[in-house]
Amino acid sequence: MIGMGRYRRDAEVAPFSRDLLDQVVRALLDAVEEVPITERGFVFGEAVLDGLRLVEGRHLAAGARYRGGNEELDVEVHVPAWNRVGESRIDVTVTSDGHVVNLRLDLRMSGRRLHTVGIAGDYQGPKPFRWLRRARWEGELRAEEWWSALGSKTSPVSLRVVHPFAHADLQIGRRKDVGGRWSVRANARFGGRSLLRPVAAVGLAVMRGRVRRMLDEGFTKAVAAWNAEVPGMVEQGMRERLEFEHRITLKAVPREWADAYAAALQRGIEGLPFERGRLVKDSEGSFGVELLKGKHIKPGAKYRIDFVSEDEVEPLYVHVVAWEFDGPSRIEFDSPDDVQTGWVEIDSARIIRAGLAGEFKGYTSVKAAAEADLGRWWSGGSPLTATAENPAGEAALTVERVAERDGEWTLNIAATVEGRVWARHLVAVAGVLSGPSMRRSFQENADAFAEKWNGAVGTAEEAADSTLRAVLDH
Repeated sequence: MIGMGRYRRDAEVAPFSRDLLDQVVRALLDAVEEVPITERGFVFGEAVLDGLRLVEGRHLAAGARYRGGNEELDVEVHVPAWNRVGESRIDVTVTSDGHVVNLRLDLRMSGRRLHTVGIAGDYQGPKPFRWLRRARWEGELRAEEWWSALGSKTSPVSLRVVHPFAHADLQIGRRKDVGGRWSVRANARFGGRSLLRPVAAVGLAVMRGRVRRMLDEGFTKAVAAWNAEVPGMVEQGMRERLEFEHRITLKAVPREWADAYAAALQRGIEGLPFERGRLVKDSEGSFGVELLKGKHIKPGAKYRIDFVSEDEVEPLYVHVVAWEFDGPSRIEFDSPDDVQTGWVEIDSARIIRAGLAGEFKGYTSVKAAAEADLGRWWSGGSPLTATAENPAGEAALTVERVAERDGEWTLNIAATVEGRVWARHLVAVAGVLSGPSMRRSFQENADAFAEKWNGAVGTAEEAADSTLRAVLDH
């Protein structure tokens, strides 16, 4: 056919069981059915978020309609059919500044098993050139065929994308397994349409080698990524509680070093220069500090921290409640309208505690707390603990010294994440899909901290100065 390109590649990929797929699908169905969306919006603890509201019918019943969005886009959702053991369909329309995206999700279950899932949609852009700014697509996974029609000529996985001037088709079939792995064949067709069909034919003839190399490279990377991730996903399985653990080795420091570090850090804070009520910094950094009331770092002092950001970020107000070297110290902070409130304190026994409540990095209704008993760290190895929770779930972190030998500490870092009510299903799904990558990230962050600590530990005074500089220059 004129202007048509063809591509075929075979690969052996790590398998996963149909039971795991069905468990993931059922968990997603449980989550969307249990999510508390009402006429007022999404009920999140004591808050109600109006980003998506039920405007017609009952939640996830046939005929239900939802509406939501923000200042930049509008979202409309319609549920023509819903039967979690039969056929369901969800239609979504997203509109933003003349751009319109329509999506249709078709789900067919055979009892508790996934039979078929299909997704189709189209895009229409704004003027000018509306006739050019459009596309449509459709994809399908026929699970029943994937696990039953071994060696057949069918393609249980398919995707088609069509533009006014071009089109692309991808089909993936499963052949006879090899050594416990799936043997898959990918077939792709692509070419021009309408007036560009002759141009595409010439382009494909001239660029055939380069196009094939690009496709080979992309296919090889996709297969490698699949084989790197899927075995870990299978091993993880469905767990409503995610657990992470890693050990690192740090250069040990004596208790006297810690006391000297705390004293040097306190002196550094007390010696910060202010001119006309504003903190003098070597560089502008990402924030500025203004003393609004009282004397610097004395009880009763109040500061305003303004953040330098392209986005509008509310200022933070800081209050000094107590400040004593050998006695208790406490700092409290809040944002306008108490969107965020928090505190940090250290008592005479060198127990550090901190708390936070409110919004944090896009999450609402967050409550967090942390505690570190520095007085017992050198004697009994008392752990550092931190917890965070919101209506959707909770997380915990523990750092414990488990050994000390040859001037080094061995620390065990453990974290858990657990969902609540409807979110527990999403946590389990996230564990399957992202558990291995989250575990790697957890370990890499811990190792990076160890490397930074071991490279920075010097005299207590140098460490305190580095800490203060890092905060001020941030």
